[in-house]
Amino acid sequence: METSKNLNEFIEKYISSNNIKYFEYNHFSNFQKIGSGSFGKVYRANWKNSKQYLALKSFHNFNNATVKEIVHEVITKYISVCLL
Repeated sequence: METSKNLNEFIEKYISSNNIKYFEYNHFSNFQKIGSGSFGKVYRANWKNSKQYLALKSFHNFNNATVKEIVHEVITKYISVCLL
C-alpha cells in the first residue's frame, strides 16, 4: 500500500508541475495502434475531433518502474529538443 501511495504522490507531483499532462480518454478519437514495447502499446489518435494526431501510450502495468521510464523519456526528449 505504501508503494502505491508513493507512486500516486510522484505522479501528482509531475502532473501538477506541468511536466506531464493528463487528459481524459474521451478527448481523443480515431485510435490506430502503431507500435508496442515492453511497457505497453502506442496509438495514434486525433485530438478532440480535429485532424491533429498525437501519440498516446497505454501501459501494461502502471507501477514505479513505468513512471520512472516515462519521466526519463520525457526528460531525455526535452533535453534533446532544447539542444537542437
